[in-house]
Amino acid sequence: MNTMMKMKTRNEKKKNMSSKSFLLYSMIVSIFGGSFLSYWFYKYHPTNSNLWMVPIGLLSLVTPAFLSLSVLIFDLCDDDDDNNNLDLELIKV
Repeated sequence: MNTMMKMKTRNEKKKNMSSKSFLLYSMIVSIFGGSFLSYWFYKYHPTNSNLWMVPIGLLSLVTPAFLSLSVLIFDLCDDDDDNNNLDLELIKV
């Protein structure tokens, strides 16, 4: 019983750490995308030049939000706390 509790706390710590690192990565990429887009707006928007910077900035700004939303929805819908995939155990060839 005690080993199960230790394994559970280890899994929770790993999950917590990966969530924090994903959040940090998402914030860094979003800040980069916003900065890139702001730089384009300040420097090149009056002349409408270097338009290739706009899609890259928008993708960098918006993609982490979609990824965070998908990970959040997956975590909310995941009802298995034991990290075993029971569906694969049902399929036996």
